[in-house]
Amino acid sequence: MDAVSELIWNGFDAGASEIDIRFNPNEIDYIDELTITDNGSGINLSTLSDTFGSFLDSAKRGLSQRSSYVRGKKGKGRFSFIAFANAAVWSTVFYDTSTEKCLAYDVLIDANDKDHYNDENKRIAETDQTGTTLKLSNLHGVTAYSFQSEAFINYLKYEFGWFLLLNSKKEYTLSLNGIPLEYDDILGDHEVTDNSIKDINGAAYRFTITYVRWNQQIGDKFYYYFLNGEKKEIFKQLTSFNNNAINFYHSIYVESDFFDEFTNSDNEASEPIFGHTPNSPVFKSLVRELQKMINLKQKEFVRMNAAELLISRYKTNGIFPRFENTTAEKEKYKDLVEVVREMYCIQPRIFKGLNETQERTMIGFISLLLSSDDRGNILSVLEGIINISNEERDNLSTLLMSNRAGSASSFSSKNVDR
Repeated sequence: MDAVSELIWNGFDAGASEIDIRFNPNEIDYIDELTITDNGSGINLSTLSDTFGSFLDSAKRGLSQRSSYVRGKKGKGRFSFIAFANAAVWSTVFYDTSTEKCLAYDVLIDANDKDHYNDENKRIAETDQTGTTLKLSNLHGVTAYSFQSEAFINYLKYEFGWFLLLNSKKEYTLSLNGIPLEYDDILGDHEVTDNSIKDINGAAYRFTITYVRWNQQIGDKFYYYFLNGEKKEIFKQLTSFNNNAINFYHSIYVESDFFDEFTNSDNEASEPIFGHTPNSPVFKSLVRELQKMINLKQKEFVRMNAAELLISRYKTNGIFPRFENTTAEKEKYKDLVEVVREMYCIQPRIFKGLNETQERTMIGFISLLLSSDDRGNILSVLEGIINISNEERDNLSTLLMSNRAGSASSFSSKNVDR
């Protein structure tokens, strides 16, 4: 899968908006060749030695890390075919500025001699459409099922879905035998809003913000993607939730004419006379609004999804202490569950990385505090570990105080109906 991914990214790296993977199985599900065609800029003959020069070296190494349009920085994308094919031929068409014509030629590499390539069949192209078709032959270890299985399709969705959505208004497609890949089913949450921010002179800039929560890990980190009026990404910035302890996989896409003259420079002294930088007041206000949005979305996700999964697992695995089957004990159990849920929403990391013994110890300790006059100390202990917002403090404090009256009994070894 990773090998095919590298080859697809090479096409997008070349500016392609359409990539098609084609194969034709025989009666026993065998495929003798696989082609990957793109409509990118082709492989310029004058830079061929840079592109196919040496194994694990790349002309793309060192290019900006703040763009989604150059992914093949590992320098091995063009050689990844050796994982499942013995021979590769790149048939490419590029525009040659010196002759002002489209030229075509082929590049051949054999898996047994991957450090050498041959360029052949140089000619004037019969078309003015640039692009490259990679034909892989003598395949091994794969069948037609390999490229039609649910696992492979889902891999493509999560590896490329975020990128296709980033460029959806430019109609980017990734197809299998001519059928475009659909990825709507991997969107756990999807919301589009408009926001307007004024600069110091009163001029208003309109931003269209698309929030997406993915069902699983995607092929990129969690970014704000900033797109100009032509719907092209010109800059991206990590959100503040890239290392959280929950499965909150998300992306934020921001479109605006504001980014038409945007310079990606963090140097305050380099603020341009025209255009904007990350230090522009409007941009800083925008990022603050985006942070508020993603913070709210994360809390909603934790409360509605992640926290419920944690509570369900604790119930199934017997992490919660046992209570007597009485009305008072049932209320104590309910109180414990509500407090654990609220604490998890405030900081999930507290509950991550623990084995079952540690989980039972922590939950037992919380339960003991709740059943004593020291239940208010839970908030003090939590504040000593993490920073808590005023809203979070008020919510937990209200919960702790509201159930104080029914907290004066002890645990029993009997089970309770839950």
